[in-house]
Order: sequence, then structure tokens, then C-alpha cells
Amino acid sequence: VCGCITGLGSQPACMATRPVDRSHAVCCELNEISETSRVTRGLVSSLTALVNTISGGEPPSAPRRREQDSLDAGDVLAGLRTDFEENEYLWSGRITAELYDEDCTFTDPTLSFAGLSTFERNLANLDPWIERFVPPTARSVELKSLRLVDDGAAVEAEWRMLGDLALPWRPRLDLGGRTRYTLGGEGGRISSYDEAWAITPSEALWMLVRPYRGDGGEG
Repeated sequence: VCGCITGLGSQPACMATRPVDRSHAVCCELNEISETSRVTRGLVSSLTALVNTISGGEPPSAPRRREQDSLDAGDVLAGLRTDFEENEYLWSGRITAELYDEDCTFTDPTLSFAGLSTFERNLANLDPWIERFVPPTARSVELKSLRLVDDGAAVEAEWRMLGDLALPWRPRLDLGGRTRYTLGGEGGRISSYDEAWAITPSEALWMLVRPYRGDGGEG
């Protein structure tokens, strides 16, 4: 989900934070990566690569030390709930790595790649920009539902993330979506992370370049 805000790094911060409205719901047909244009995907991919180049850092090469040999579906469900409700990971990037297989595939409507370490590196490189332009007081994550599906073979979450960006034109990102976590990895961990959004990536990017008026509409 951080793909749509990768481009913030080149913009100045000069806006006071505003109270975040948590009442409005986003509801429309979900969009997946197969429906995203090559131009949009290429733009986000290029911006992500640029942020990684500026921020530096490579995925660690040493094997990860696991706290548990295996997890059951209930463990994964509880860990994901914590990541949503306490860590607000959609904004903060603070995931519980223990839940994910090392070779997990991560997909949202703008990007798809394999590797937990790569995911962690991308999030770590984005974090300074997000903290600068969307501080904790100006953002929220709402977990609408979290449940086991397919006889416990996967977890599905429905969520909404909302943030006021510290940019001169005062944009607001209001994004609803659904994430499916497939539990096919080593030790019962997540092997596939598939995210779909309630708006198109182009609409999400458009939110970042136009003012939010605060009267139920945008500029």
C-alpha cells in the first residue's frame, strides 16, 4: 500500500496537522494489479527504486532467527490484528516479520515482488518520508474485519487508511481495501500477501496532487 505514497520524498513539508475524520467510509469495486495500467505500475516501480537508491540499504544476507518453529492460523490472525490495530502498519510499516515466510510474495495494485527482506527494506526506506509527511497525529488505520477463510487456509482483512499530508496544497489520502494473506509458507506462515484497493491507483495518486477542502470534497 505504500506504493501510492512513494513520491512524497521530493516534496517540502510546511503544513500543520489537522484532526483526521474517521467517520467516512470508502466503498466501491476493488481494484487489483491486473487492472492497473503499465504506465502507472511503471511510475510507482520507478519511484520505489528511486527512494531505495536515495535511502540505501540492502536486504540482510544472514538467515533470520525465528522465535517459533511453526504458527497456527490463530497465531497469524492475532499477529495481524496487532499489526493493524496497534502498529497501524499500513502507515508505519511495522509488521510482525515472524508471521511471514522468507519467500512470501507481496502484491498490491501497483507492485509485486518476492521476499520478506525486500518488503522490510522497502518499508524501512519509506518510513522517514512517511513520518515527515504523514505523522502519527495526521493519520489513522481502521480495521473493518479480520477473519479466517477457505477453511483456515487464508486470512482476509478489510481496512481503511486515512491521512492528511504535510504538503502546501493540503491533500488527503483516503484509501479502503482488502488484503488476503495465504497461509502456505514454512511453519504455517504467510506465503502470499495480496492487496486490492477500493479505488484505482490513478485515483489514489490524484488524491496526492489536489487539495482536500475539508467540506466533504476535494479541490
